[in-house]
Amino acid sequence: MRLIACGKVLNLVFISSLVIACSSEPVAPPPLAFNVVANTQSNNGGLFYFVVRGANEKQFMQDSYQEVAGKVFADPPEANSLGVFSIVPGRVQECKISPPAQGTVALYFLLTQPGAQWKKLLSTPLANKYTINVTATNQVEISEGKPWYLSWF
Repeated sequence: MRLIACGKVLNLVFISSLVIACSSEPVAPPPLAFNVVANTQSNNGGLFYFVVRGANEKQFMQDSYQEVAGKVFADPPEANSLGVFSIVPGRVQECKISPPAQGTVALYFLLTQPGAQWKKLLSTPLANKYTINVTATNQVEISEGKPWYLSWF
């Protein structure tokens, strides 16, 4: 008798969770986390800025170093700016942002002597965590975790 009652309760819980899941509004993705690892010799050992912006591919391709650098400390802040972080070489720093509702995420590395890799466009779907390694020669290597919607698997 108890087993039957227990089974009915479990069925009700299961059905209730399905109804709630189907009727609820979309859940915003969680914050994106970037673990930035800069070699002690990155940017000749000096502080540099890591900038995260919402951008589409066309905007990203047209962005020049001077335009992005000019927008970093704009007052009021640029609408597409998702985060500006000071990076100290030799330290591991976690930088978190709220992802944009639409579009992709562009990463910019404002180094004293920027090379060809001063900017990167992240592909969608976005992962929930990225590890960014800035080498001694200012090369930028990005590895990603799982997309945010698969992070609980």
